Amino acid sequence: MTARMELRNISRRFGGLQAVADVSFSLQQGEILGVIGPNGAGKTTLFNLIAGIHRPSGGQVFYDGADVTGKSSDAIARLGMARTFQAVHAFKAETVRENLRRAGVLRRSHDPLAHLRHWLRREADGLAAEAEAVAAFTGLSAVVDNRAGGLSYGQQKILGIGMAMMQLPQLVLMDEPAAGLNPSEKQLVAELIRRMRDERQMEVLVVEHDMRLIIGICDRILVINQGRPIAIGTPAVIQADPSVIDAYLGVDYEFA
Repeated sequence: MTARMELRNISRRFGGLQAVADVSFSLQQGEILGVIGPNGAGKTTLFNLIAGIHRPSGGQVFYDGADVTGKSSDAIARLGMARTFQAVHAFKAETVRENLRRAGVLRRSHDPLAHLRHWLRREADGLAAEAEAVAAFTGLSAVVDNRAGGLSYGQQKILGIGMAMMQLPQLVLMDEPAAGLNPSEKQLVAELIRRMRDERQMEVLVVEHDMRLIIGICDRILVINQGRPIAIGTPAVIQADPSVIDAYLGVDYEFA
């Protein structure tokens, strides 16, 4: 397989704190890659380095073979990366449809004239059809005319995924997509992530604490602790790795 993204010895220091240290891995085309580790392990900082929110103190980030180290978050997004957040980021007073449309507009926001034409003229640019298609794909068609603030928490989380999809990404970074969800909602999110890869040909890099979800959807898993990678491999390899059990899972952890 060909690498969609590669990190080479990425590090980030905040004053005297080494938040991320010498992290190297690649994400292959067609892959769902999980990132796990204890609280404070550096997972969110790693996402912020990839997404262009923080500049690395050392190392390089490559996307489709090009060095994108230190590029802005806008530039990273235009290359084909989108991100979801643990907290719900939506316009709560607007409908699901309008939230999806706005997310589609954001992918063009680097072109001010195109942005202005859309909002002043409401030109027929296909965003309405795209919003309907994404609502159907994510299972939100029944609530597409409801205000986002009136959705259940699980539906709001799925709306966040749909808004990321409206940016037409190749790679989606997901920060704890199942946090706060009940078991049935977690299953819906897991199925949606698989379909994004299988039906929309999107790669996914996902940080998540729910190990059953991670084991169920990921091709490989990266484990970090205290900012450093301690293991990477298939779910079967990670479950049996003594260093992972010691640092994160514990000897009594059961995956069934």
